[in-house]
Amino acid sequence: MARDRIIDDAQDLFSRGHQAYSTGDYPEAVECFSRAIRLRPEVSAAYRYRAYALLELGERIRALNDLDQAIRLKPDEAQLYADRAAELFAQRSYDQAVADCDRVLNVDPGRADVNGLRARCHSGRGDTDAALRDYAAALNGDPDNAAKYFLWRAQLNADCENFTAAVADCSRAIAAGPELAEPLHIRAAIRQQTGNLDGAIHDFTEAMRLDPKHALASLGRAVCRFQLNDFIGAIEDCDAAVALMPGIVKSYEVRGSALQRLGHTDAALANFDEAVRLAPGSATALNIRAGAHYAKRDYGAAIRDHMEALKRDPRHAGTFNQLAWVWATCPDPDVRNGERANECATRACELTEWTEPGFLDTLAAACAECGDFDDAVKWQEKALEQCEDEAREAEYHDRLERYRSRKAFRTEG
Repeated sequence: MARDRIIDDAQDLFSRGHQAYSTGDYPEAVECFSRAIRLRPEVSAAYRYRAYALLELGERIRALNDLDQAIRLKPDEAQLYADRAAELFAQRSYDQAVADCDRVLNVDPGRADVNGLRARCHSGRGDTDAALRDYAAALNGDPDNAAKYFLWRAQLNADCENFTAAVADCSRAIAAGPELAEPLHIRAAIRQQTGNLDGAIHDFTEAMRLDPKHALASLGRAVCRFQLNDFIGAIEDCDAAVALMPGIVKSYEVRGSALQRLGHTDAALANFDEAVRLAPGSATALNIRAGAHYAKRDYGAAIRDHMEALKRDPRHAGTFNQLAWVWATCPDPDVRNGERANECATRACELTEWTEPGFLDTLAAACAECGDFDDAVKWQEKALEQCEDEAREAEYHDRLERYRSRKAFRTEG
């Protein structure tokens, strides 16, 4: 009789746990399943469902431990391995996740959803061919969920810089799920990356129409508009992104940069200050703010920000380059320091293996500031050899003529 009472009590707690889980009361669900486990620790399902509730609460390690225990108690249940594989994937334990997917597919080779999951695991560990095979199997076995498989495969192709295939897969995902915003968002990001800004803006706009709360689509369109010199449009989109998701650092960086281009330097600085506050470890935010300080002729503040950026990332080539540019070309002679400019510009070139024309251009300016015009000419000529931007080529030619005339270069402010 006592044993029957324990079973009944455990079943009652298990039922209450299910009810709590279904209504979103995850702490109560965990409590009920835990009490059921204390009464009947041999029941695998209690660990499994407590794991689900723990995942909803963000307690991933405890959830994984529960899935391990559930598998120990019921090692032949394929779904438990699928559940654990999904969590191992989320924790980026790709090899272990693949092993669990293999167990499921060995028992049930028709599990297209597990093929899709294993494809993502293969992608995460860099096995592109295996990932593509699994995506093909998932698409063949589960056409009802084709949109998500196409989208995942598109992301893999984009990571491999196979942009034509990535765009094609996004288009297939859009056709399979025309109500979904994310395929449009991903296709827009790929188009932006490949320079199709008008196409990207169209897709970002459609994604926002389908999901008006899609902050990243607003931000993506802001970046495109900024690149097209539509600074007012970029600011409007950043405003929307900030309202929807105020913690995105890039929203403040892009909005600040657009405001700066419109001449609103104080407003730009306020945005850059917020970016630095949100991401105090970011070298990028500090370097962008330094540019605004420089525009206000506050050269000391610009140098301080660049120096702080170097503390955050001592191998950030862009920071070395910007510091070198300030010390080589600043209009204030009390700020210029040719020796330090040369050291920083050389380091920037070393870190990029002498392949970045903008950094070679800075090194030439640093040499000119040191009075070494022969080297200034040499590095400026190398910068021109590598430059593929017509506007920059014209600037580089102008500086080359200055160095040939044994004149250093100065910025205007």
